[in-house]
Amino acid sequence: MTQDEEMWLRKLAAEQCVIPQVTAQLGPMSLWSKDGLEAEIRKAVEAEREACAKVCDVLAYHPEFASDATKLAAMAIRARGQA
Repeated sequence: MTQDEEMWLRKLAAEQCVIPQVTAQLGPMSLWSKDGLEAEIRKAVEAEREACAKVCDVLAYHPEFASDATKLAAMAIRARGQA
């Protein structure tokens, strides 16, 4: 998968765009398998979730923002992927 494809699928997964915008950039979705598309969307969602949790991890050790709340936020974000 190219970086362009990954970027557009992440946008689709994050509901920042709609399928016609993706197909305009990447080509007709009929060329993609449904299972393959769903797997790529899941991968993009998990990557975005982990990126958000890492922001919380960084804040948890920043002197100005350090608190149990930021640690709990990181745990809660990661837990969403396990549900």
